[in-house]
Amino acid sequence: MRNFTDYVLEAWLQSFDFEGHTHVRNITAGKSDVFPIIGRKRDAGEHIPGEIILGGAMAHNEREISLDAIVFDSAFISEIDELLAHYPMSRPYAQQLGQSLASYSNDRIGRVLVNASRQATGLGGLNGHPAPGYYWDANVASDPAKLEEAAFKGVEYIRKNDVGGGAMTYWLPWQQQLLLARYTGIDTVDTAGSGNRAAGTVGQIAGMGVKGTNSIPNTNVTTGRAKYRGNFTTTVGIISNPMAVGTLRRRGVRVTMTNQEDRLGTLLIASKLEGHDWLRPECSFEVASATR
Repeated sequence: MRNFTDYVLEAWLQSFDFEGHTHVRNITAGKSDVFPIIGRKRDAGEHIPGEIILGGAMAHNEREISLDAIVFDSAFISEIDELLAHYPMSRPYAQQLGQSLASYSNDRIGRVLVNASRQATGLGGLNGHPAPGYYWDANVASDPAKLEEAAFKGVEYIRKNDVGGGAMTYWLPWQQQLLLARYTGIDTVDTAGSGNRAAGTVGQIAGMGVKGTNSIPNTNVTTGRAKYRGNFTTTVGIISNPMAVGTLRRRGVRVTMTNQEDRLGTLLIASKLEGHDWLRPECSFEVASATR
C-alpha cells in the first residue's frame, strides 16, 4: 500500500503544473476561508521637526474562497488480470490516478487565471489600484514575435503599475512554447540568448520564465461551477504570479486500496479536497487573439 501511495503522489507532483504558483491556505475544518487583501500605501514624506506623527490609514479587503466537492479518480484491478499479467500492474495504475488528479486541478487553475485577468478591478476592488491588463493580436498564436511582444507588454504593465505578488511566469500551450523555442529572435547571442532549438526550451523572456502546459483553456465552458466558466476561445496564454489565484486546501491527495472479495479484485481510489478562485486579479495578464 505504501508503494502504491508513493507512486500516486510522485505522479501528482510530476504532473501538477502550478505547484508554488498559487497562494495556498490550508484549513483543518470548515468549507471556506477568508484571504486578506492589504491595500497599497504610498504616503512617505519628509518629517517637519516638532510635528506629531499620527499614522495613516491603510485600506483592507477580503476575498472568501470556498472548497469544491471532493475530486477523485479510481481504478479496479481484477484478480485474474493480476494473475495472468507478466508485469506488475499497481505502478502504472497509480501513475494514471496521480496524473488524472493533477490534470483536473491544472485545468481549473488555468481557467481561474484567465478569469482573474478579466475582472473589472484589481486588488479586491480597493480604490486607486490598477485593473487587470491584457494583450491581444490576431496573429499572436502563430507568430513568435507577437508572443515575445506580449511578454514585454505584460511585464511593462505589471511593473509600471507597481503590482507585487512575486515572480511572474509566462504560461503557454506547448505549441506556442515550441514556436518560441524555434524563434531566432530569442535564440541568438545578439538577442535574449535564452532559446534553445535543439532542446526545445525557451528560457527567460523579459525576465520571466516561460512554461509550456496543457492547462491553458481554449474552449467556451458553459457548465460546472460558475467560477470555472468562461469563453476562452481567444485565449492564447497567461502571465501571472502566485497571488493571482488563491487555493484553499482542506486535504491533499489521499490514496486507498481496498480488497473486494465479492468482486475478486482490488479497488484503488485517489482523492483530494480543495478549491480555487481569483485572489488579486491585477496579478494576471491574459494574452489573446482578439480584443475583449
